[in-house]
Amino acid sequence: MMWTTPAWVPDEAVFKTLYYASSESESPEVKLDVTGAPIGGQSFICYATSEDGVNWEKPVLGLHDYDALTWRGTAIGKENNILPTGVPLGPIYDPHDPDEQRRYKGVGWGKGGGLTPAISPDCLHWTYLDVPLVPSSDEAHFSYDQENRLFIATVKHSGPDGRSPYGRSFCLSTSEDFENWSGLELIFHADQIDQENGEERIRKFIEDPDYLTPIYNRPEEWRTDVYNFPVFRYEGLYLGLPVMHHWTGKHPPLYENVDSRKSVELASSRDLRQWERVANRTPFIELSPIGDGSAYDTGQISVVNGPIRRNNELWFYYLGVRHRSQPLVDVMNRKYLNNFAMALAKLRVDGFVSLKGGVEWGSVLTKPVVVEGRELRVNVDSWRGRVKVEVLNADDGHPLPGYTFDESIPAMVDSIDEPLRWKEKVDLAELRGRTVRLRFSLLRSELYAFWLTD
Repeated sequence: MMWTTPAWVPDEAVFKTLYYASSESESPEVKLDVTGAPIGGQSFICYATSEDGVNWEKPVLGLHDYDALTWRGTAIGKENNILPTGVPLGPIYDPHDPDEQRRYKGVGWGKGGGLTPAISPDCLHWTYLDVPLVPSSDEAHFSYDQENRLFIATVKHSGPDGRSPYGRSFCLSTSEDFENWSGLELIFHADQIDQENGEERIRKFIEDPDYLTPIYNRPEEWRTDVYNFPVFRYEGLYLGLPVMHHWTGKHPPLYENVDSRKSVELASSRDLRQWERVANRTPFIELSPIGDGSAYDTGQISVVNGPIRRNNELWFYYLGVRHRSQPLVDVMNRKYLNNFAMALAKLRVDGFVSLKGGVEWGSVLTKPVVVEGRELRVNVDSWRGRVKVEVLNADDGHPLPGYTFDESIPAMVDSIDEPLRWKEKVDLAELRGRTVRLRFSLLRSELYAFWLTD
């Protein structure tokens, strides 16, 4: 599994990633916990590369001697892609650091239950820094805001006494130099609306035969908290992908963990601290139906720290788990094997949300904006309809001559970067520096974004 989006390295024209792997075993001598995970087994950080982000190479590194263990009964020695020292939360490629030894950055769990920063010149040989830990429980995410040169960690929080009134919640810690990190600030937790949404979603999964039914279902134990909270910078905003963790019932025999279903939502922030829930908390990435049984994301999903852009799309990597829980008899029979896989979800650039026009004209009026570019461009799907725009005086709301609705040339396209024009005005050059408002009118169209540019 991966915790971090693959890093694009321009000089090598390649993606690099680190992922966590554990040895599968059909031996009854390997003890399992109630979720089917090996207890005390071997786990590693491994290295992979890709030219296209889809097809991955696992190069033989010869850095770790695997002689003492076997993979499905075959000794492999140093013929593997295992790192002797690695970081589960990474890599981040940092082109700005003048020190080549710090070109790659990541964090790993250190002793004492916290995160320790680590650096590498090549993504293969890692050195952990001798700096204070960032306190964290067992789930965390690490990202880099290149625009503000800010390293960001969102860490799972259980409160000072090990218990939080909100259940699983997330705190923020940031650093400008990767060594000195800010104190934790609680920034995201579930509320009463999440509890109500969680109950509705659990019922959906239980009642719909197309979806995997939870093994443990005790309505008196239903609740919702936050399992993961990766954040990333996007077009001047911070976006978050909270993974909402809907409990369905605790595991026997110890009842220390829970069966659940998960849904990924979308949130936005200007400052990383105050978060707005988007689109009425509609799931952004949802569990897949069972289908023919080939899908991995039927029981649990966890997203990494943000997308990569490939041409006209945003690619989101996430972990798919076939079964969050299994009956104890299946666990004892090793049916947990082949349970995990990394998956890829693709989204139109800027396609997080849209303003959608129906079969009759509808309009939206922007806040006052300063004209700082010559052209007004849009990301829009209007090939079945039309999009028009008029420019208004910000003070009185009257359309400016030459920029009215009737003078707007309708856009009938599906484009991520389309200029808008008027019959006698090819651009906004004469309005540069003025404060205006824009009124977009939509007919059978979806508007994803607009911007001003030269």
